[in-house]
Amino acid sequence: MKIKNILVYLEPHSLVEPISQFTLTLATFYQARLFALSVVKRPSLAIKSRTDENAWRRLYEIEEDAFQADIKISLLLEEIEQVNRHQTTQKIISIIKSFNIDMLVLYNNAKINIKDLVSGTQIPVIVYPLEIKE
Repeated sequence: MKIKNILVYLEPHSLVEPISQFTLTLATFYQARLFALSVVKRPSLAIKSRTDENAWRRLYEIEEDAFQADIKISLLLEEIEQVNRHQTTQKIISIIKSFNIDMLVLYNNAKINIKDLVSGTQIPVIVYPLEIKE
């Protein structure tokens, strides 16, 4: 199986660094292009700039790491009406199909419907463990 495009899904408040390094290692190994996706609720105009700014900040973190590793990366910020497991999962499936994604990486605490994701795609899904430090 040839892996050309890898998608990493970052939730609004997820840590970027651990999954970033793991995904960049995969992209380097497969010589693949990396797509970093964040999905946010479509904000009202009054808070749109702040919502977008927070989401882009997270995506720019992984972009910086990718540039340092000489990995091609595309940043994707998608808005949906309601952030819930079903709509978020459907948006991820749509992105996978639109960009011909060959592998998906996400945190184990991602608020998605993994059963729908796996049945809606035919690609490997890597669930990265999020360690919670107390």
